[in-house]
Amino acid sequence: MLRSEEIIEVLSPLNFWGKGQEVGIERTSYLQKMQEYLGGKDVVLSVIGVRRAGKTYLTKQLLKLKAEHASLEKTLYVLLEEPKFDPYLGLNLLDEVYQAYRDYVASEGEVYLVLDEIQNVLHWEKWVRTMLEKKEKVKIIITGSSSKLLSSSLATVLTGRTITLKVYPLSFDEFLLFKGQRVEKKYELLSKRRKLEKLLLEYITYGGFPQVVSSEDPTLKISMLKEIFEGIVLRDVVARHKIRDAVLAKTVAEVSVNQFACLTSAAKTRNMMVNLIGRKVSPNLILNLLSYLEEAFLIFQIPIFSYKVKEQKLYPKKTYCIDSGIINAVTIKFQENMGRLFENIVAISLIRKFGIENIFYWKSREQEEVDFVLKKGLKIEQLIQVCYEVLDKEVEKREEKALLKAAKELYCSNLLVISRDTRKRKKVGPFEICYLPLLDWLLGDF
Repeated sequence: MLRSEEIIEVLSPLNFWGKGQEVGIERTSYLQKMQEYLGGKDVVLSVIGVRRAGKTYLTKQLLKLKAEHASLEKTLYVLLEEPKFDPYLGLNLLDEVYQAYRDYVASEGEVYLVLDEIQNVLHWEKWVRTMLEKKEKVKIIITGSSSKLLSSSLATVLTGRTITLKVYPLSFDEFLLFKGQRVEKKYELLSKRRKLEKLLLEYITYGGFPQVVSSEDPTLKISMLKEIFEGIVLRDVVARHKIRDAVLAKTVAEVSVNQFACLTSAAKTRNMMVNLIGRKVSPNLILNLLSYLEEAFLIFQIPIFSYKVKEQKLYPKKTYCIDSGIINAVTIKFQENMGRLFENIVAISLIRKFGIENIFYWKSREQEEVDFVLKKGLKIEQLIQVCYEVLDKEVEKREEKALLKAAKELYCSNLLVISRDTRKRKKVGPFEICYLPLLDWLLGDF
């Protein structure tokens, strides 16, 4: 058991009342949502996302804003991956930390409390619920790098009391902000185009993890990305789920990342693993590992669009990776995959904006494919094809053929083709197809 004085010594360097804190560049859209969500009564804000996406900086930006309106002492940040807390992780530690803070820092008044990487504390949800039921003057923000942070059993304990905010690596807009660039007017997309295209290539190559974006050294960027990848696999998959074979888990992760923007299945992944490691692998283990990689936000799996649930379950899913920089760090033939990289960038942008539950792919019996079906409520909102270039007439014809067939079947007239530099509108029968460069689409199609 830690003494109160020892707890304050651990907390002090990580809190505004103990030491000046680095908060990074503000990500305004997330901050606005966080403040809005915390406006409710007896609400716990859950901030989740892939490791190193910037959750800690975001919560500290929020605490800084609150400190400016009240005082530094009315904020408390607790890192539950702090090594000195490791031997004591449990509900008693949460009690002791909170009481030490009240005894030494702020004995009264409302406090904004951040519990960073809360999943390290078993049954943490019971402590949070107790705090709410006791009507403690505290606004609680929890963070974690697992999509299952609020699983069904935990949600039962905190029914109606949680709001979840998912944090992703930087969008291209945010990336430009980190690079000191803004595009606010239509003419700037023209006047700055060469510079923006260069920055887009950097974004595709090294991705949007804030720490990586802030580095100027290409070699260091790749090292950071490899470290992030290994951290996700070893800490958020192997350690969290007590996987005995860490090498197998890492290999499955590498294979999954290498299959970005491709149709995959557990059976296909298992067969690849058998060939790679030369021994039998349990199908259930592969299924579990793929599920854990999704939970850790390393990969996303998008189903085929069908009105039949059974078909969605049976057909292969399309795999996408959280960040193109990780793809660069893990795959071998990065530069040969620009079309797939474009598709991966679009996929993550759509997931970030609309939620993965509203994104599908479409495939005909003749194997014609549309990359993205965007659903809004019960309506098909848009059909999107992505390719690197459509200068070749055969490529253009192929992309349009699938798009038009899906448009007729799904009763959707909002058709889009995203490529490197083609911008036009093309009338094909009763339909009009919009062609946009990836750069323009990412910046909101001025």
